[in-house]
Amino acid sequence: MTRLIITRHGQSIANAEYRFAGHSDFDLSETGHKQAELAAEYISKNFKIDCIYSSDLLRAYNTALPTAKALGLKVIPTTALREIYAGEWEGRTTADLAVEFPEDFGVWRNDYAHSRCTGGESTAEVYERAYAAVCEIASKHDGQTVMLSTHATVVRALCARALGLSADQTGEIPFTHNASINLFNFENGTLTPESFNIIEHLGDTVTGVHKSFSK
Repeated sequence: MTRLIITRHGQSIANAEYRFAGHSDFDLSETGHKQAELAAEYISKNFKIDCIYSSDLLRAYNTALPTAKALGLKVIPTTALREIYAGEWEGRTTADLAVEFPEDFGVWRNDYAHSRCTGGESTAEVYERAYAAVCEIASKHDGQTVMLSTHATVVRALCARALGLSADQTGEIPFTHNASINLFNFENGTLTPESFNIIEHLGDTVTGVHKSFSK
């Protein structure tokens, strides 16, 4: 069995500006850096981590980095853990998306499980991509505890999969807070849930539940 400690990145500059980041490489905001330090303190005190993987995007990588430093580990970057590719929505404010892409963005807001970013990925594609990435990583580290630093849509997809929900049901899973911690177990090809959206370590820095969009 592999235990997985999966974090959503801390608040990014895009989060703070209500932009749809996708694969655009926004870094953490000042609050996001504080959240990353708080997550590192909590994780290093409560878990024995054997290795750390992260989306290669700055906001996820820099969320994992304080934990890696605290534990004397390296962060292994991978594109497989990236956020949904947003196509024409990349870096745009959600206010602009509602005006310029009313049909596609309306589906995102109202029927998330069946949505596709204009010119980009669909939530169903992220559901498959995220699970494939977790299967590959977890299989390499059987018997170990692995931290993954990733993004809201990926976390949501993995929560759905762990609960036995299909891609068509991912809309039933709420977005998680920035720098939240989610616990899973992986064994014999099956991902099972342990605990979702842990935020007790964040204190008054809690941010990041957006019902209408993901960044």
